[in-house]
Order: sequence, then structure tokens, then C-alpha cells
Amino acid sequence: MLSFPWRSSRLGLSRGAARRARIAGAALALALAVSPGVAFAQAAALLDEGKALMKKGKLAEACPKIEESYRLSPRSATLLALATCHEKQGKLATAWSEYIDLSAAARKEGNKRLEADAKARGARLEPRLPRLTVSVPRATAVEGLEVTLDGAPLDSSTWGQARPIDPGAHKVSASAPGKKTWEASVTIKRGERKAVAVPALARDGSAAPEPAQAEEAPAKEAAAPAAAAPEKGAAGSGKGAAAPGPGKGAAGTGKGAAGSRKGAAAPEEAAAAPEEAAQAEAPPAAEEPGPSQGASPGHSGSFVLEVGAAGGLLVGLMDSGSFGDLSAYSYSYNVPEGELIAPCDDDVCHASFDPAIGPFVGGQAFVGVALSEQLHLGARALGGYRFGGGYLVVGGPSASMRFGRLWLGLTGLVGAVGQQAKVTGVKGEIPSELVDLNYGRTEVGVNAREGSLPETALVETLAFGGSVEVSLVLADLPSSSWTSGALLLSAWPTFMKGLDGFVIAAPVGLGYRFY
Repeated sequence: MLSFPWRSSRLGLSRGAARRARIAGAALALALAVSPGVAFAQAAALLDEGKALMKKGKLAEACPKIEESYRLSPRSATLLALATCHEKQGKLATAWSEYIDLSAAARKEGNKRLEADAKARGARLEPRLPRLTVSVPRATAVEGLEVTLDGAPLDSSTWGQARPIDPGAHKVSASAPGKKTWEASVTIKRGERKAVAVPALARDGSAAPEPAQAEEAPAKEAAAPAAAAPEKGAAGSGKGAAAPGPGKGAAGTGKGAAGSRKGAAAPEEAAAAPEEAAQAEAPPAAEEPGPSQGASPGHSGSFVLEVGAAGGLLVGLMDSGSFGDLSAYSYSYNVPEGELIAPCDDDVCHASFDPAIGPFVGGQAFVGVALSEQLHLGARALGGYRFGGGYLVVGGPSASMRFGRLWLGLTGLVGAVGQQAKVTGVKGEIPSELVDLNYGRTEVGVNAREGSLPETALVETLAFGGSVEVSLVLADLPSSSWTSGALLLSAWPTFMKGLDGFVIAAPVGLGYRFY
């Protein structure tokens, strides 16, 4: 084997130094090859930890871990988990922006199902987004003005535009060379629209005057050319409300600073000078006129329809009533002249029954409007057939409120109830003025031949009462089509008072609520 000792000497390296250089190069190459795999493993571990914490409701710990996982390995599945976490955390604008990013990423990947799901989730959030407008009047926009929202600069092209923002407290500030910094706090709720106007900044007496300002012409002479001069550079290159990436807040902060205002900036500053002293303090945040957009799975005031199958137990505690024609029966009681045999009819005779318990099957429906995301108001109907004979057909006004994955509601009910029950006898009433002649009895058994009474009969009554709704959301399926809604597992414990007795029902059902 030939060796070339002159190679390392030509490079000015000893044999030992050359060997160490080769080892270092190999180690670097190995690290570069292994690092993507290590990052992917770390991202997967963080994602699993974040999802586990999210299931436990520890969103403040879960979201940062999922966000770090996405930073290490930006995948669509991780972005979906991150947007879901932020939505549960109440950061609606952040989640909305992430759903938009997810839709774009899924479109590039050719994943139409994920793209449609991301669009549907974003559309569901959009009506609930708070929107904040930061306006800068012409007299306020001096050269070098920088406006920030929560510490992030707002590009001048976004001034005066309503931007989606997370619910909660926010801080708007403005600063410029030679001016005092102005700040204002604003708290905004879901669906609200608010506006903040930046006032003309007061002079900062501690700052040295700018040379350009000392040589300015009087404000009145400069006002006319200032008004006619076009603004340049104000457009900036902001990214807008939908631009923020994951975890950065969906308000979207423009990247260009305030932009340079050329030509007319100096005259405008001179014209604004008389107003600056009078506006040293910031005005409070003013709420933008116009209705607040309420939150609902659809828009506030949207139509809501729920239909489903139901079944359970129907308990009839109706101890008296009528069963068909009672004129075939008669009863006797004492009168001053002796004994009177009186015919039966529905007014003076009634049958007595044993309690009846049996399963029933039927359906339920709710029709109403969404007053807000959490409150639906309308009417509910419940009906079914009782095995062995009987029925339940009731309905009335209903209200349903959402608490997380639960819907809880109340319904006032009125309707007809029937039960096939065992007949225990038929009795006739004694007139009140003859009770003393009949040993204090108010009623007496009818004269019926043995076996003439039916063994069972259908007893019916008008009943009124109420029910409680307890519904669990099994699947939330929002979309932009008419099928948008949720799959619910529901129970409606019901208690009603009949004209003679009580009715208790315990229906359970599976239904779909369209909204």
C-alpha cells in the first residue's frame, strides 16, 4: 500500500491533527443526519403530553407543549391539535387563524377531508370573534409614529380596520420621537366590536426639539398644502388579521413599522401642534356602534331543529277514570222513600284501576332558535306507544342551555296520556244531601254481574307538568352545509299531573340537533 505523507504536511497539519479533523467531520455529519429524527421524536413526545394534558383540562400546560411540538415538526395533525387546544382555551381568534393555516396546508397536501373540516371549524368560530378597530386620525399620524397592540407593532395599512382578536384584556400604545407615549387598555368579550382612537400625542418636554420642527412655517400656512399632499409609504406590508402563525395570536401584527410619510408629514405635524397640548391624556376606548355579534354554533337567531328516537318506562298512577260506555251498569243507594236504583254514566260513575308500568318507544323533536351559542329557545314534543296498551303525546315551551359538552334544559308539558290498566271496580257517587242516609258513604259499588267487568281497560287523561333535559354531545359536526349540528345522547325525566292521578316517564333517546 502506498502512503502519501506529504499531503498532511502540505496542508500544514500533523498526522494526529489530520486524524482528529477527520473524526470531527464524521461526527458532524452523523449529527446532521440524526438531528431530524431526534427532533421528530421530541415533537411526537411533546404532542402526546399535550394531548394528555388537554384531556385532563390542563389547557395552560397543554397548549405550549403542542405549540413547541409544531415548531419542531410542523405537521397538519399537530396544527389541528394546537387550534383545538386554543379554541378550548378561549383564544378564539388564535384558533380561527390556525384553522385557516390548516386549511391551506391540507389543500397543498391534497387532503380534501381535512381541508373541509378546517374550513368548517373556522366558519363556526368566525361569528364569535371579537373585533378591535385601532384608528389613527390624520392629525395624530405624525412622522415616526408607531402604534402597538399588546407590544406588537401595527402596520399603518391596518389602521382603521376591524381585526379579529382574542377575548380578554389588551393594551394599545402609541409613541413618536419627541412625544410622550400614550397607552390605553381595552377589554373585549366574545362577539363584541370595539374601537380605540389614538389621540394626538403630547410634546415631551424632556426631549430635545427636532431641528426640522424649529424651522417649520406657521401651522395655518402649512395646513393647506398638508391637506392636499398624498400620503406615501402608509400602506406598509402588514400581514393582516389572518396572517399569524400558530401560537402567535390571531390578531396578526403587521411587519412593517408605521411606514415613512413623505412630503406632507412635516406640514401635518405643524398643523397638529395646537391640538397636542389639549390632548395630553388618552380618551377611553369607545365601543363601535352596531350590534354585537352573538355566538352560536351558527349565527345568533339561527333556526334550530332536533329530532330523535326515544324510549323508556312509562308509569301511570291514575287510580280512577272511565272506560267506554258505563250506561250498562247501575248502582243503588238509600233515599227517604226507600232504595233508589240509579243508572251509571260518566258524570256519576267511575272505574278504579291498579297502577300500570310498561316500556314505551317513540320519538322527540325540538324546534327553536339559537339566542346565543349556549342558549336555545323553542318548543319540544315527546310521544310514544306503551307496550301492552297506552300512549304519551305531550309538548310545550322549552329552553336548553349548553355547559361544555352537556346541554341542560327545562320543558313545560301538556298533553294526553293513556294506559291499559287492570280494572279493580266501578263505583257510583251518592248525592251529598243523601250521605247521612247511606251511613256517611259518598260512593257505592255498582250492581254488576260476575264477569261483566273487563279485566283491563284503557284509561285516558289530560295531564300537565314538565321535564328536565340532560343531553351529552357525542359528536360535534359543524360544517357550512345544512347537515351542521351535533349528535346527542339525551334523557328527559318527566313528571305530570293528570285529572285523576299522576304520570311519570323516563325516556332516553339518541338525536341530532341541526344548527
